[in-house]
Amino acid sequence: MKLLLFAFLSTILFCNDSKYSTTKNNSFPQEETVPKYQKEIKYIKSFSKTNAYNQNLAIMIDYSIHSGKNRFFIVDLKNEKIKKSALVCHGSCKGDNYSDFATTFSNTKNSYCSTLGMSLIGERAYSTWGSNYKFWLDGLEESNSNMRSRVVVLHSWEGVKDEETYPKPLAMSWGCPTISLKMLDEVDELLKTEKKVLLYSFK
Repeated sequence: MKLLLFAFLSTILFCNDSKYSTTKNNSFPQEETVPKYQKEIKYIKSFSKTNAYNQNLAIMIDYSIHSGKNRFFIVDLKNEKIKKSALVCHGSCKGDNYSDFATTFSNTKNSYCSTLGMSLIGERAYSTWGSNYKFWLDGLEESNSNMRSRVVVLHSWEGVKDEETYPKPLAMSWGCPTISLKMLDEVDELLKTEKKVLLYSFK
């Protein structure tokens, strides 16, 4: 029993900003995978136009995908194409989620869960994890309105690799979407010129 408990706890790393474990291919997704996201991309485009957010670039997270596969996507909104894909951690929900898939989501403080919905990538700030900087996230829907007060932020951690780890899952966070150091640096470069960029999480 003690061994089982240790094995479970060892998959969970902390996020307040957040921390975790992991990670075959941080390349463009296969051509045939792109059309399945046209619905989501069109929704982001509509939301950004209606609310005066960035209409060139957005980020999506598809939490229906195994955590050892790329499910963090940088999207070219104008051409409706995925530019880059990467690994990203999901929240443990205090054990309600398995490390392989995110099945439970919450907007409640101290739930340690990921949230679904549209959010705005906010200001860059210091982080104790990874590259030592993070981006605040502001939830724009009822499902994720408490992201800032919960300190659910976009940050990096050394344990997230730049290649897929499937079938091995990533370790889990306390709710933060956590990506590799390299991927966060790429996002950081984009956000130096692109402002008011949306992050849309769905399942």
